[in-house]
Amino acid sequence: MKRACAGAALSLVLVFCGTVFGAVSEGQFSVSPMIGGYTYYGSGQHLNTAPMYSLRAGYSFTDNIGVEAGMDYSITKSTLVTDKYIATFKYGAEGLYHFMPKGNLVPFLAVGLGAYNLSGPSNLVSRKEMGFMDYGAGVKYFLNDSLALRADVRHILANASAIEYTIGVTIPFGGAKGVSRAVSEPKPAVKPLGEVTVAQESPVKKSAKDQAGQKNALPPAIPAIPDESPVPSQPAAKAAAEPVVHPAPTVVFPKEVLDNSTSLQLISIPNACYTMGDLSDKALPAHDVCLSDFSISKFEITREQFQRFVESSHYLTDAEKKGGCYTISGGKEVLNSAATWKNPDFYQSKKDPVVCVSWNDAQAFTAWLSGSSGEKYRLPTEAEWEFAARSGGKQEKYAGTNNDADLYRFANFCDAKCIYDWKDPSQKDGYWSTAPVGKYEPNGFGLYDMSGNVSEWMQDFYADDYYGNSPKMNPKGPNAGASHSVRGGSWRSQKNALTTTARTSAETSSAYDNIGFRVCREP
Repeated sequence: MKRACAGAALSLVLVFCGTVFGAVSEGQFSVSPMIGGYTYYGSGQHLNTAPMYSLRAGYSFTDNIGVEAGMDYSITKSTLVTDKYIATFKYGAEGLYHFMPKGNLVPFLAVGLGAYNLSGPSNLVSRKEMGFMDYGAGVKYFLNDSLALRADVRHILANASAIEYTIGVTIPFGGAKGVSRAVSEPKPAVKPLGEVTVAQESPVKKSAKDQAGQKNALPPAIPAIPDESPVPSQPAAKAAAEPVVHPAPTVVFPKEVLDNSTSLQLISIPNACYTMGDLSDKALPAHDVCLSDFSISKFEITREQFQRFVESSHYLTDAEKKGGCYTISGGKEVLNSAATWKNPDFYQSKKDPVVCVSWNDAQAFTAWLSGSSGEKYRLPTEAEWEFAARSGGKQEKYAGTNNDADLYRFANFCDAKCIYDWKDPSQKDGYWSTAPVGKYEPNGFGLYDMSGNVSEWMQDFYADDYYGNSPKMNPKGPNAGASHSVRGGSWRSQKNALTTTARTSAETSSAYDNIGFRVCREP
């Protein structure tokens, strides 16, 4: 039996060996066909060691915690003359706890309950039922997203106590790491990493077709952003040869608060000044900015939160009304008529950030949130977002770190699991598409996913040259435009699009499978 198990495991390794990353994830189903053996023990025991065959089906409630139901069948020999052959049918359920669920190698513990059915020719064992409890451990080694090798051992406590040992495969499906169904492998011409935006990932600007009227009844109007003071902006460049000296950012101490009426977790940020932009990039000229107090949501808005808004207001998104959401196919963004926030063409859990929502949809959400809570909610301005992303205006390249090699700890981006040609094979963040919010390390302000996961809509209209004309007090972007600013980079972005200063834009009424949003609350 041991030779057969070893041979089967070796064959599986030779056939399926690879380095593709896989993992256990929330919402994942699995099927596990297995073979192995029972070794019975105990005084008065009359059953010999025998091969067994098993089939198990599982579901993961979280990345760590799951459940499995299983059925085992075995025919064993008995030392009793009257019962030379005995068939054993075992069924039950186990709770599983997975350690290191994001890795290739996922060890786990198991404990469960069930029952045996023994059948033989004599009355001694014919149709004999007995309950059992078991506990043990196992390990899964993921060869790719849809196949893992597996080995288990259990101690079965019953009248016919036994040690059970099995090997086999686990076939996962669904969950936050499911395989893409409709997005084809693109062949883009990737821009150099030195550039600020990535054409393959950034939303494509398209001609705007403004709607004459809004069919959906919305709550009260969107609150205004505090008025900016008429303080002249600092020039983008000086004629003098001496470099501009910018003051250090105001040291502030953010505080986590809870909006009890909406259960929204926020980070409250006091008024402060800092140097916005990139000191080393002429396209993003550094300029001094001062901000009034504001609070920003700790996490990106999730599908669950957006669904609550939709059900309450009976709202239809732009993607649902206008024929779909932009996804990538053949290396280009194309309008996918079947894609909406409900089904962006890849699996999302309720805790994943909502995508396929336009700027208009995000505004409708903040208006509903304001009306529901009695508070003033809106999208963050670029200046507010950058100050928060940089942990208070610090010179942070990414939200939470300056180290490229550590980015996978802080952000979900186009890493080794990414299905696009511009992926970074040197890092593994654990998700090929969106991840549930809060899966990565926060930045210094306790904010999650400011870099990566989904790009985020800003309140501001977009203009390439706005930094050169930006006011110092509470800048809120140009007065008009056809598109709005987008910040932060996403699950399908290269690293340079995840920097805290990188900016791009998208048309106001268009929806994309990599753009979501978070909200701000005014005092």
